[in-house]
Amino acid sequence: MDEVKKWTIYLIFLIAGYTTGIGSIGLFPQFWFKYGLTGMALYLVFLAILTYVAILETESVMKSGYYFVELYTKLSRRPAMIISIFAVIATFLSYYTSNTMLSILSPVLGTGTFARLIAKILMFAILFLILTRAKEKTFTIMALGSILLVVAVAVTAVTFKVVIPENTTLLETAKEMVVVRQGISFEMMRAAAERAIYSVGLGMAFYLMLGSFINERFNAKVIIGTGILLQLLIGVLSTLAIVYGISLTTPERFIHYVSGGEEGAIQLMGDLPTILSDYPLLLALIGLSTFFAGVTSLLPTAEVGLQILDSVLRGGRNRAATYLVAVSTAIGIIDSPPSIAEMMLRAVSTALFFTAIYELYPVLASRKKLSALDLAVVATAAILFAVGGIYALIGVFREGSLYVVSGILVGILLLFGSFGNNLVAQEAAE
Repeated sequence: MDEVKKWTIYLIFLIAGYTTGIGSIGLFPQFWFKYGLTGMALYLVFLAILTYVAILETESVMKSGYYFVELYTKLSRRPAMIISIFAVIATFLSYYTSNTMLSILSPVLGTGTFARLIAKILMFAILFLILTRAKEKTFTIMALGSILLVVAVAVTAVTFKVVIPENTTLLETAKEMVVVRQGISFEMMRAAAERAIYSVGLGMAFYLMLGSFINERFNAKVIIGTGILLQLLIGVLSTLAIVYGISLTTPERFIHYVSGGEEGAIQLMGDLPTILSDYPLLLALIGLSTFFAGVTSLLPTAEVGLQILDSVLRGGRNRAATYLVAVSTAIGIIDSPPSIAEMMLRAVSTALFFTAIYELYPVLASRKKLSALDLAVVATAAILFAVGGIYALIGVFREGSLYVVSGILVGILLLFGSFGNNLVAQEAAE
């Protein structure tokens, strides 16, 4: 097998791992149960649109001749945008590291403040070693981890199906929920668009970075399209595992999960040690699947943050990795309490709508090279991001309490990314 074919396969799995995330284990099934076949159809439409956007972003960088950070610092003179993206990445890493490590350590450590702090320190240590020691092999490690993720999720789903006795009543309820046709509502459209944005992984400049590392011998459409299809398959397999796992409880517990939003999904994952107490093998399998889902999202995201810092600071890979881990850990100390972690999660979830627009900016800047279809897709995506972001921002302010802080943080990030270019040193553009 030649190098291009080998790396095409690696990159397909890398995309699948990056786009899966822990959310695909718990939140994708929840969305499907709540909105049924209609919601799934809307989700697939948005997924196709945003996959096309990811392909456009990758190809734009491939053809530009610029490194992805240079698109902001040299070409468009919008350095505040890429710094805003970095801020989201660092905050994402600050809490997602603990969520990932706790997927296997929570039966021992629990999920409290101390447990979250220990878990994220351990996970940051692993990330730092990979980023600084693996170097040119980092992408290979990411791809191999993603292959293990796909295998782990497939084995988990099949094992859950074979081992757990069928709860006919609950399984019939679940089957009816995934095939029911509902009327389309604004809330359903918002939820489908939000789930698609997370499923593609927009807002963290990953596809821009990818375009900097592959050339025109690679087919971005095949790599990204197939990788996201694999992510969809992982979501379907996760749905099977979740429904069989929760069938060990009661229909009321299932309904609570479906209607509980992000908190309901997180609570379910935290309750799995109790639910699966008589099935230690199944608990280990779903913990392993969730861990790999977290790691395969963490590594590519951390690599983007490292590349941004390396380009801006010009101090070498190890120095950039040190700063990335130091900044993310400092934020992580602050958001170790579960309530603060939830606030940070909402801030990042909301900010991703706006940083997705910043990520789209290089494609918009090259609009003369876009076809009519490209322009239509880009315009549709930009509207989705803007409307979804404004709606999410209003939502966190309405919820009050600590979530007001989420809204303030997003507002600061939005203002800085849009108008903060004069505050950023311009040496890179000189």
